Amino acid sequence: MAGIVVAAVLLFYVLSVWAFISRSPVRLPPAGSRWPILNRLESLTKGKAILYRVYQKQLSDNKPYLLRGIFGDSIVLPPSMLEWLVSQPESHLSAKSAQMDALNIPLTFLRAEIGLNPVHEPLIRRNLTAHLDQITSHIWDEVGLVLEELWGQDTEVWREVNLDYTIRHVVARASNRVFVGGELCRNNDYIESSLRYVSRVSACGLLLNFFPSWLRHYLGVLFQIPIRVAYSQCSKHLLPIFSELTGSEAASCTHLFSSWLVNNSKKYPLSSLERTPDYLSRRIMALNFASIHTTTLTTCNLLLDIFSDRTTASLLRDESLVSSASWNTTWNRGRLNQMLRLDSALRESLRLWGLVAKAMSRKVMQPAGIILPSGQRLLQGTTVCVSGWGLHHDENVHQQPFEFIHDRFMRRSTHGASPSQEETEMGTSAGHAAAETDVNFAAWGIGKHACPGRFFAVDLIKIILIHVLVDYEVELLGERPENMWIEYNVIPPPATTVSIRRRKLSV
Repeated sequence: MAGIVVAAVLLFYVLSVWAFISRSPVRLPPAGSRWPILNRLESLTKGKAILYRVYQKQLSDNKPYLLRGIFGDSIVLPPSMLEWLVSQPESHLSAKSAQMDALNIPLTFLRAEIGLNPVHEPLIRRNLTAHLDQITSHIWDEVGLVLEELWGQDTEVWREVNLDYTIRHVVARASNRVFVGGELCRNNDYIESSLRYVSRVSACGLLLNFFPSWLRHYLGVLFQIPIRVAYSQCSKHLLPIFSELTGSEAASCTHLFSSWLVNNSKKYPLSSLERTPDYLSRRIMALNFASIHTTTLTTCNLLLDIFSDRTTASLLRDESLVSSASWNTTWNRGRLNQMLRLDSALRESLRLWGLVAKAMSRKVMQPAGIILPSGQRLLQGTTVCVSGWGLHHDENVHQQPFEFIHDRFMRRSTHGASPSQEETEMGTSAGHAAAETDVNFAAWGIGKHACPGRFFAVDLIKIILIHVLVDYEVELLGERPENMWIEYNVIPPPATTVSIRRRKLSV
């Protein structure tokens, strides 16, 4: 029976693909095979090769290409058009609409307004980033507590732990310490329900892309069922919190996102849904979706990179110990920002393994379409992007582009000497912090649509790494495990385990 269902889905998919091809208005050379169906199937296992090959072509011919994939098609622009792409207004090329389409957010978020009108995003830029000094110590405490629970405190016996599972729980707990406070973030049912919600939104959002747009709205009702179940399990914990906060006249905790959401909701009329505990709870779940998945994968990538090289692991541990000796129990952004080696390692890992290898996606919004600098007109609804994988592995920008060189982006301290010619060529004197963006680094996006939560994510990842480096022994990996490619998305292998044990306290 299962085989019949799979065969029926595949047949329907093939027919849908042919229907799409027959009406496709785009007349551009393909990035992969000339045969459209084969091209899409290739994207499942050869996404890396396709993105790298088309980037190399574009360096010489400067042409846009049609990039087909099982989750949808887009036009991959040459790197020479990147600055033009960044400069386009949202009304012409929309980053938000492209993001909504990629995971069918209006459907998977259950309430379209949560994604289409993300009122929580200005609070990330304005409140979360401004309060990072105040919340860093809370994050430090929570990360330490959850690592002790998941990795243990045994200083004698080595144990194998699944990296993705444990880091995902660490990120969820630490993030929700800031979102909803210490009590709820330690509620196991809430955390497990939040993780299910995040994974189901991602999976269902991607799977809906197998079907033509006219059918997604109807199928979305079915795909929403597991997401609704997960949300209901989360909301039973969140609704009482927001009922209490909305019923209180006084502002609550100044470093909790839940309080900022409630205070911000007061600018809406009393009848507005934005003032209801249900909508406020959904905003928190949107935050969980934005933070947990990407931060987990980025942290896992960095841990795999570090513990695949003895020298790197040793140097980063030394830096962490020096920081601990200098700052003792004081935790703020100043302390994290002084850890230049760790900052560079994080940026290098992001360069090497950027989670969205098809970067800077934008959707054409104007009814008349848009004309590319090369002269081609793209119709409304077309999605454009750049090869982020090619950009980050361009040997004209980075020597040894496929190697993890942890100090490639290491900034000079204020007392440092001028960089050598060799350092300049390697990129170690570039002076870019992990959260910075530039035209050669698209991991966070570029320009006004760069990830608003990247400063919070960078601090959280650094804190996790410092805890691991200082508090635990991690057995070095013989070889870094190969990352997995799912179409044009690259992730660390979810089954990877590491051998760890708690370090003995030095006397």
